[in-house]
Amino acid sequence: MAPGPYTYTVTGVAPCTNASATVTVNETGNPDAGTDGSITVCGNGAEVSLFGQLGGSPDAGGTWSGGLVGGIYDPAVNGPGNFTYTLAAVAPCLGDVSTVTVTENAPTDAGSDGSLTICTSSAAVALINSLGGSPQGVGTWSPAAPGGNYDPATMAPGPYTYTVTGVAPCTNASATVTVNETGNPDAGTDGSITVCGNGAEVSLFAELGGSPDAGGTWSGGLVGGIYDPSTNGPGAFTYTLAAVAPCLGDVATVTVTEEAVPNAGTDAALNICAGAPTQDLFDLLGSNAQSGGTWSGPTNPFDGIFDPGTDLGGLYSYTINGVVCPNDAATIGVVVAVGPDAGQDNTIALCNTSGPVSLNSLLLGTPDVGGVWTDVDGIVVPNLFNPSNMTGGTFTYTVLGNSSCPADAAVLQLTVNAAPHAGTSGSMALCTSSGPVSLFDGLTGNLDIGGTWTGPNGQGHSSTLDPAVDTSGIYMYRVPGTAPCLDATSTVLVVISPEPDAGENGAAIFCSSDLPLELITLLNGMPQTNGVWRGPDGNIEGSSFAPGTGAPGVHTYTITGIAPCGVDLSSVTIAVSTAANAGVNTSISVCENSDDPLELITALGGSPETTGTWYAPDSSLFDGPFDPSEDVGGAYFYTVSAPAPCPVDTAVLTITVIPIPLADIQVDGNDGCTPALVTLSNSYTGNGSCTWILWNGDVINDCAPIQYVFEEEGTFDVTLIIDAGDGCGADTVQGNDLIHIFQQPVAEFHWLPEAVNTVDPEVQFNNASIGGNNFLWTIADLDTATSYNANYRFPEVLGAEYEVCLVAAASAFCSDTVCHIIEVEDGLAIFVPNAFSPDGDDINEGFKPIVGGVDLRFYRFDIFDRWGQQLFGTDDPNAVWNGRFTNGTDVPIGVYVWKLLAKDPYTGKRIERIGHVTLVR
Repeated sequence: MAPGPYTYTVTGVAPCTNASATVTVNETGNPDAGTDGSITVCGNGAEVSLFGQLGGSPDAGGTWSGGLVGGIYDPAVNGPGNFTYTLAAVAPCLGDVSTVTVTENAPTDAGSDGSLTICTSSAAVALINSLGGSPQGVGTWSPAAPGGNYDPATMAPGPYTYTVTGVAPCTNASATVTVNETGNPDAGTDGSITVCGNGAEVSLFAELGGSPDAGGTWSGGLVGGIYDPSTNGPGAFTYTLAAVAPCLGDVATVTVTEEAVPNAGTDAALNICAGAPTQDLFDLLGSNAQSGGTWSGPTNPFDGIFDPGTDLGGLYSYTINGVVCPNDAATIGVVVAVGPDAGQDNTIALCNTSGPVSLNSLLLGTPDVGGVWTDVDGIVVPNLFNPSNMTGGTFTYTVLGNSSCPADAAVLQLTVNAAPHAGTSGSMALCTSSGPVSLFDGLTGNLDIGGTWTGPNGQGHSSTLDPAVDTSGIYMYRVPGTAPCLDATSTVLVVISPEPDAGENGAAIFCSSDLPLELITLLNGMPQTNGVWRGPDGNIEGSSFAPGTGAPGVHTYTITGIAPCGVDLSSVTIAVSTAANAGVNTSISVCENSDDPLELITALGGSPETTGTWYAPDSSLFDGPFDPSEDVGGAYFYTVSAPAPCPVDTAVLTITVIPIPLADIQVDGNDGCTPALVTLSNSYTGNGSCTWILWNGDVINDCAPIQYVFEEEGTFDVTLIIDAGDGCGADTVQGNDLIHIFQQPVAEFHWLPEAVNTVDPEVQFNNASIGGNNFLWTIADLDTATSYNANYRFPEVLGAEYEVCLVAAASAFCSDTVCHIIEVEDGLAIFVPNAFSPDGDDINEGFKPIVGGVDLRFYRFDIFDRWGQQLFGTDDPNAVWNGRFTNGTDVPIGVYVWKLLAKDPYTGKRIERIGHVTLVR
């Protein structure tokens, strides 16, 4: 319906008229605030109208909550949340509301640009720490920085951009860190040097170890590191290299030691008489002479002490050796004047038993003759001294001087010692039963007391000898003498005879067949062996008793002792039983087909008793005649018993039963190759003869194996006849086609391809053998095959040599083998290390690719720094980069780029590789 006036009419009943009234309708609409909406803004974004975020068709003119003016939301002043849009209505209509939810995303922050200066030897550092502001930690770096770190060992300096990705509607944020690298200086390693105190200048820089950088400064006031021994003093001098921050400077020290200049003193001269005392030549060199030098003279070696009595005149040199300083020497010219020489003093002792001696001979040195001897009182004494009737003392020998040298004298201290006496040697005869005696009883003459006795064993002994425990021998008595008198000795020869012991009586019973034995073994106790035996008839008899012939009864044994010892007797009572007789061992042969049984006792030798018992070879009783057709051959035992102590007597009859011969042929060497050695034999072992009839008609009479060499292939017949002999019969065997001989095969093979490598290592082996009907291929330890030809694929990993063998066989015993080496060469293989350390420790010092199977004509290897400058290049696969520039100096620690070009010699394939290597020290 439409708004407007609406008239209401009531129809009147006549005469009443109709009545009307009017309602004017006005319409007013409900307001539309739209539908709820939402928006996400960035925390640092621009203003935004929320009205545009309402859904539907909202009416304008409403109001916003949250103090928004015109529905404008400003992230800089407003906070996120729900904002209500309200529209009022004219009654009776109702108002309308809707809501816009505002969400704020935090703005991205990558911080502000920064810079980083780092040392090339430093550890990795976090780049984010070099940004300004407060960068968020969720960004990424470009170029890539693993873990957000900059590592000078593997990365290049330059700009690194940090980007934090914003959450829409926030945009990304970026900031840049510019990295600069600076290197550590190298002052080298400590060194040392020893210089001479008056030596030349020396550069200490050359004494540093390692590879020091130039441009440093030296401590101790050294200019340019030059050490001058004339102005500088020894000590430690420090070489210092400054560094650009953050790198640290470096120092190294050279320790200088100065060697004192050798000083051997000044030259001198010495005039000395031949008889003068010794002279230390060092005392003549002056006060500045250094000790510890070495002397040389006309006769080397020389110890510096000049003895005019023995040393020669001449030039004597004294040398002080320097280590770095030159040696220094001084000389002394010695002139020895001929003068009196009385020799040198001496102290000596003589024994009063010594003969006369010349006093001159007792002096040391070479005393002149013609001097005069005087005693302590100045009285002249003769030169000849007799110690047997003269006493010792102090004697002086004087030789008169001349116009050049004074008189010379030497003193002799002489002592005469008395010789000791040990008496005269003797002997003593004793019996072991004698009592103890004094060894002095065996000596005569004069003797000194206080000496010592020594027994025969060289050990000390008392003067008392006990025959019951001591032994015979020489006992020595020694009285010590005072030097030069010798000890005095005498001896007593002691002979201690044992008490005679004939042992204790014994008794024995023997069999007449027992072997002879020594009677003394029948006595009890420990009888001595030098006695005499007497038989039951009282006559002397030998010491041996033969039971078969000796007389039974009492046999007496007598031992006569050596004076002063007496006599001892003992006896043996002997009884003898008669032995049994089983005859003599015999061997016989009988034919297996014999018809006459054998009484065994008739075949034994000797005169066997007939009361014995027979036992078969299996030890069972045998009591009948021997039948060769039923009884077995072997050893048959016949035993006869006798009275004790005689043993049972046994005789053995060995019976050989000659079997009926059975011929068989055995062939060794059959199925062989020409020329084949064949041996024919048989298993018959009995008596008789063997006759061979060969394929060629030859007849050989021999039971031993026979041999024949076959030069041609084929099959051959053999016949064997065996005759046992003694009429025991014969047997024949016919061996038709018994022997088979084959022609020798020749094994050979070829293979394709002739050149094999690991790229395609499959090989076809072609059989080229002559003869043979069975084949066996052996391919190293990898595979076998029995086919005529063979093929095999070798391992593809590394090149190697493989032995391949072929066996061509005509039979199990006729074959030939050939072997060839198949060389599988390396195909193209490349391995390049990623680091090396040329630091002088002989470990991992150089860098090169490890290549195999490359064409040497097409090989190139180059190394560049990070700026593309070539540091190393070579066409030699064995060349090694030592980590140095072309001028020989070490390159810095860091990462370097390498490029490798190579070519496979088989496929012609070109290989190009590029990579990085880290150099560390």
